[in-house]
Amino acid sequence: MTSRTLLLYVQYDGTDFAGWQMQAEHRTVQGELTRAVESMVAHRVVLHGASRTDSGVHARALPVCFDTDRDIPLHGFRRGLNARLADDLAIVDAVEAEPGFRTRSAAVAKTYRYLFQVGEARRPLWTRYAAWVKRDRLDLDAMADAASRYLGDHDFSAFRSSQCDSRTRVRRMYAATITPIEDAPLVAFDITGNAFLRNMVRIMAGTVLDVGRGRLTPDHVSELLRHGDRTQAGPTAPAQGLTLMRVHFEGYPRLGRSAG
Repeated sequence: MTSRTLLLYVQYDGTDFAGWQMQAEHRTVQGELTRAVESMVAHRVVLHGASRTDSGVHARALPVCFDTDRDIPLHGFRRGLNARLADDLAIVDAVEAEPGFRTRSAAVAKTYRYLFQVGEARRPLWTRYAAWVKRDRLDLDAMADAASRYLGDHDFSAFRSSQCDSRTRVRRMYAATITPIEDAPLVAFDITGNAFLRNMVRIMAGTVLDVGRGRLTPDHVSELLRHGDRTQAGPTAPAQGLTLMRVHFEGYPRLGRSAG
């Protein structure tokens, strides 16, 4: 039977997952999804995800591909897998891909959103998806100015975890915005780039938040990009505020073969 490559778009609430990557002692997205797929196709599979989200981080539509020789129709895969998955993990779409398609090598950009919950009172309905900032307001103009400093090609050494082992720290950012969410006590930091270092978006978010609080200036962000000193950047923002919104397979130029 002819082998197929299927591309799944996976959505999950990352609160109760120890991240994407399979771990023997912990519940992970890759682990749960692998078990569900293998129970349908009755053979071993390797799931190739477009990004390795950390513990507590969410995804709106993470592309995941795998190879199989089973002739189950796409709607059958979607329904069958969702029947096998817990409420915090679901397949939102399934499509046929070119044989041998791999999400990480095909991706040209990713868009993340970091949500801040702003206000003196914490809102429990947003606790799982936004980091609480206990204050009446933030300087959104200054935050937008700071976010704009990320645009272009930079060495993001000041915005990576000490555990980051990437060979190059240069990344290209295509878009960076600060947007208040209508009818909600939320402010969104959206960033699109060709790739990201470990904890990079959360450190970028923590830094623009410090600008919004008046602890740092937008010019300080430019200095961080020049000197690369992690100790002078903002804190790593909590995981629950971060969501992988989209992986782009076209529409952006590549910048080498950087990981992230």
